[in-house]
Amino acid sequence: MALIGKIREKSVLLVIIIGLALLAFIAGDYFSTRGGGVEGEYGVGHVFGEKVDLNRYNYLRSRYQESAWPILVDSLVMTKEYQGLGISVSDKELNSYLMATDGFDICPDQNIRSFFTDSITGQITEQSKIDGRVKLKNQLNEIKKDKAQWKDIKRYYANQRMRQKYLDVVSQGIYVSTLEAKDDYATKNLRKNIDYVLKNTNTIPNENIEVKEAELSAYFAKHKWDSKYQSDEAYKVVKFFSIDESPSAKDTANFNTMYASLKEGLQNAKNDTIFSNSKSDIKLSFFNSRSTFVPEAHFKAEELFTYPKNMDSTFAEAPVGSIVGPYACGPKMKTKTNGLNYYAISKVLGKTPSRIKARHILLEVSPERDSAAIITLSKDLLSQLQKIKDRNPLFETLARTNSADATIEFDNLLELTLNYPEQDRMKFYGNEISAFCTNNPVGTIGIVQSKLGTHIIEVLEKDEKSLPKLATIFKEFKPSEETMSLKEKESDNMLSALYQGVNKLNSQKDIRSFFDSIVRSKSYKPRAVKLSDNSPIVPENYLNSVSAGDRLVRAAYKEGSKVGTLVGRPIRDKNTYVIGMVYSTRSKGSPSFNEVEDEVRKNYIRDMKAKIIMDEFEGKSIQEIAKEQNLQVQSPSVTLKSLNNIDAKVGGALFSEKNNKQNISLDAMVGANGVYKIFIKSGNEPTDKKSYKVEKEQMNTEQIGKMVKSPINYSQNRKPSEESFLINGLYKKADIIDNRKLLQLNVRN
Repeated sequence: MALIGKIREKSVLLVIIIGLALLAFIAGDYFSTRGGGVEGEYGVGHVFGEKVDLNRYNYLRSRYQESAWPILVDSLVMTKEYQGLGISVSDKELNSYLMATDGFDICPDQNIRSFFTDSITGQITEQSKIDGRVKLKNQLNEIKKDKAQWKDIKRYYANQRMRQKYLDVVSQGIYVSTLEAKDDYATKNLRKNIDYVLKNTNTIPNENIEVKEAELSAYFAKHKWDSKYQSDEAYKVVKFFSIDESPSAKDTANFNTMYASLKEGLQNAKNDTIFSNSKSDIKLSFFNSRSTFVPEAHFKAEELFTYPKNMDSTFAEAPVGSIVGPYACGPKMKTKTNGLNYYAISKVLGKTPSRIKARHILLEVSPERDSAAIITLSKDLLSQLQKIKDRNPLFETLARTNSADATIEFDNLLELTLNYPEQDRMKFYGNEISAFCTNNPVGTIGIVQSKLGTHIIEVLEKDEKSLPKLATIFKEFKPSEETMSLKEKESDNMLSALYQGVNKLNSQKDIRSFFDSIVRSKSYKPRAVKLSDNSPIVPENYLNSVSAGDRLVRAAYKEGSKVGTLVGRPIRDKNTYVIGMVYSTRSKGSPSFNEVEDEVRKNYIRDMKAKIIMDEFEGKSIQEIAKEQNLQVQSPSVTLKSLNNIDAKVGGALFSEKNNKQNISLDAMVGANGVYKIFIKSGNEPTDKKSYKVEKEQMNTEQIGKMVKSPINYSQNRKPSEESFLINGLYKKADIIDNRKLLQLNVRN
């Protein structure tokens, strides 16, 4: 508690360290006196079409590392908003904000709130407010002695207050009309009971649709301005595949032969510990070489060595002295495998209950009791306890009067648990206690010597489930030098073949088709990554290493890059070779035909399939269609808020004014997944309410929540969409270009 008190006393000072890491600098003096310093077309990035000051970015990065960019961007975006609305904070307002005077509530900042919180109850009371103002004022007076420090604190809390004022202004501008509330009530409560059938367009093979280039061009001209073809940003799609450097069949056979020899050696070894460690790729200490292993999902898995969970039954049934394996052990194992492919064989040396419960009486040598007296006393106490079956009352009585660690919290203190060997409470008393409890059945009582003294131990409980004590040999299953050489040659040949083929082609369509055919012919598994021109970064989960992703980015954005541009050489990505190609590009706004040809072709084929199905449904009832097409009739009860797997487009038509009837069959409708035929059986008309006050309040709260969800956080990988749609809208308006990765790769200047 003393430490916590000191931290609370210094909380404002800690704001300098903690709070400023969240600071969006608002036109600080440092930045008003320094120029850009960025040469070249792109710089570190753009916000509102203007270059970001590289000096400013570098300064923030020196203080806040990867949080520098979101801090800087937030500053530029929000400052513009504050200035546009005339939002500012005077010294008087700031003081009232911090001191909770002149109508201000306690500042929501946790560092400030701590001054106003009662240290004992943790609550804010009228008296704690009075005391808090005095403590905070004294602390601020100390801070003010350092003008630079005080300036930083003022800037931080002024920014915090401006953000609060901004969100308040936005919230006050949100209004829900009675008509909006009425419509929302209707969409939730207007219900229709329907029958429908759906025939998916995928039931018709693509090969059945003839695509004429003239018709495709006409289709694109008609749909060019559809929202699905519009893009808010320019981007490139890089398609890539990996050639795994996996062991060959020959490598596998050699590995199996080696393990057969190791199993025989471990079985017959005079000293299993020395033998296993001498042969293992992962060296264990002598103690750990014979220690208990736990399943990898266990709560002790981070502390102890583990085996795969699917080996539980195998180890439970394996007799002591038997050899288990080889079995796979992956990167989650407590064996420092670092993601490599390891296999293990284990000799079962013994088994340990997964949990043991015991109690003890501890006798220590003291001025009143020498060693001889302790021996005599321990034997006497043991004799008394051994004479009776139900020892609980007597054991407690004897412990209270004789045990060195007996306290008022008797049961908690004297009860020992052994959740896993050499762990938890028993470890404190020494391995001798653990060994006695492990090796003796429930009900056993005896005398055990430890480093702390003489114990009278009674074993109370043991779990039926046991854990194995193992001597284990770990071997990495890896490809041979011969295999690695062949894989390297294979990747070089693949890249060479792609280069030769692509260089002979001009059409983007032909280039993509050639790439896909090569990949299919070798049964590789292609993947694609979309790289935004505004921030071209390969997500971490796409590849095994960041460097591999960087090389894909470099290939995509090097000078002269276009569709068909390949990586310069196979990318080494840990145990794989990666080959990638710029598969497509996309400009901002409305696209050219080349940019969306594949998507247009797919949509054209889908629409042609839908037309075929529409013709099949023409003039027929649901029952006729279901029988002819072997389709199942679905009979849901739906609202606009709950369409039960019906496409939203179809749902909108279903609830249109013209279809507000019962016992009617609707014309076939095309949805996202196919063609629907719907029959409206019945429905309800929601009762018109006199007042929609509750609905209005609920909608208002929901809209405010969506609009001003939370202040911006400064996580390195935060995307605006993860914030409220207000923040998302502000960021979209700012047209942010993050050029850091391309600068790092020396692709742009």
